[in-house]
Amino acid sequence: VWDPDRSSLLLLFGTNPVVSHGYGTTLADPVTRLRDFRARGGRLWVADPRRTETAALADVHVAIRPGTDHHLLAWLIRELLEDGADPVELTRHCDPADVDRLIVALARFDSATVVAATGVEEPVLNRLRDEVRSAGRVAAMCGTGVTMSRDGVVAEWLRWVLLIVTGSADRAGGMRCNQGWLFPLDDRDWAQLIRSDGAREPGPRSRPELPRWLGQLPCVALADEIEAGPLRVLLVAGGNPLTAFPEPERTRAALERLDALVVLDVVASELSAIATHVLPVAGQLERADASMLENVAFANGTQHTPAVVPPAAQRRPAWWVVAQVASRLGIDVLGGADPHRCTDEDLLRTIAAGSRGGYEALVTAGPHGVRAPDRYGWVHDGVLPHGRWRLAPTELVDRLGSIAAPDPGLVLAPRRRARSMNSARYVAPADVLREPVDIRMHPGDVAGRGLADGRRVVVRSAHGTLEGVVRADPAVGAGVVSCTHGDVHANVGRLTSARVDVDPVTGMPRASGVAVTVEATPQDTTGGSADQGKSIQRSVRRQT
Repeated sequence: VWDPDRSSLLLLFGTNPVVSHGYGTTLADPVTRLRDFRARGGRLWVADPRRTETAALADVHVAIRPGTDHHLLAWLIRELLEDGADPVELTRHCDPADVDRLIVALARFDSATVVAATGVEEPVLNRLRDEVRSAGRVAAMCGTGVTMSRDGVVAEWLRWVLLIVTGSADRAGGMRCNQGWLFPLDDRDWAQLIRSDGAREPGPRSRPELPRWLGQLPCVALADEIEAGPLRVLLVAGGNPLTAFPEPERTRAALERLDALVVLDVVASELSAIATHVLPVAGQLERADASMLENVAFANGTQHTPAVVPPAAQRRPAWWVVAQVASRLGIDVLGGADPHRCTDEDLLRTIAAGSRGGYEALVTAGPHGVRAPDRYGWVHDGVLPHGRWRLAPTELVDRLGSIAAPDPGLVLAPRRRARSMNSARYVAPADVLREPVDIRMHPGDVAGRGLADGRRVVVRSAHGTLEGVVRADPAVGAGVVSCTHGDVHANVGRLTSARVDVDPVTGMPRASGVAVTVEATPQDTTGGSADQGKSIQRSVRRQT
């Protein structure tokens, strides 16, 4: 977690917290926090293919090519291992063999190679290296723009390596790991939890090559599991696979084959329109709650809020719905409590039983919340096996050695949009109808392909096509096609695949850095096809 009060240099890769409100660290009121950080003398670098709302607040914006962040990070770590690494961290908390293997793996990422891959000029690279050396300890975060790329897991690993070699991980001046208040992590027996053999749980029956993580199956196997037969009933709580997953048409067809598609949500959507069961659940103001995102929360703690208004209509808390369904299946998910009599507060009391102060302390503190003191060093002391980081896992080092050159043509980059949460839009229906689906490109790329601002275009990848309105935007880097992911009406899932370029370690589909072409369509330049307009109106009527 980033700690601006103790930090002097923040590096952001492919994340736009001004719109998303954080990813690795949740940031309420992000504009104020970033401005205050810089006002105190902090330096902010943003590496992103687009000059985002966050990049506009930065000291330096690096217009990096999508899907190449691991090149920049590899070069930076290579330079720091030559001069600028923390000698104490390397000698006391890293295996010398790991450091040697890392040096060998990073050798090929020289300046010329990285400049060619990323599009970042050498003077900018050198300036970044010099600022990191001067700062000593740094904070660095990657967002979905990175993790959705072909080698996002490599970039995320290298971000951790950067923190480690600079002595910034679990150290003041760098980044801390929240030990939590509601779920204390520093009380756990980590020696029993950490697997030293690297064994993996078996993947889904239809796609055994895919990894399972903490009992979860990757979303790219959803359609396969339905088509092959093992998956017959699906409960979806607050999500929309039609806009979030690759190959939306195939996903829709698979969902319509289910014996039961059960949707728990607070708003109507395309998914609820095809559901066999729609179970409306209480909104945030209609239920008592406690924040449980302690591990990524800006403050190391949580807060309790009672229900502000009673649930309207027949809405019930989502936990009650799940408990009732489980009860009818003969499954107890409430530890013996009767779901008919249990309340929000009863459930929160049970959850808080193992916290640092108990339920009464949580409620007494109210919405201002309770906090555990910020602690640095507890990961070193109680979590790391033998006090050492696994700096160079074989699988990731091998991946780094086989990194391919980026695609030379136009590539896709995901974009977040204000006033929306993935596919849920917080705007009036009239605004939805007026707002065309915009596909943003650099003005030079628009003109160079004989296109015009406001013209309808078709975007093609090896996996499918997408139509929208092209917008010439100087904030978008050359060679980049910027589209909002999670959009209902221009679903970038059509350009992605559930089988090609799926990460073998994480199961993540590739949605950033995908090679595309953009061509004009014969349709008019002002508003899209009649079919799309009817689709939008149907969606608006449902949501209204």
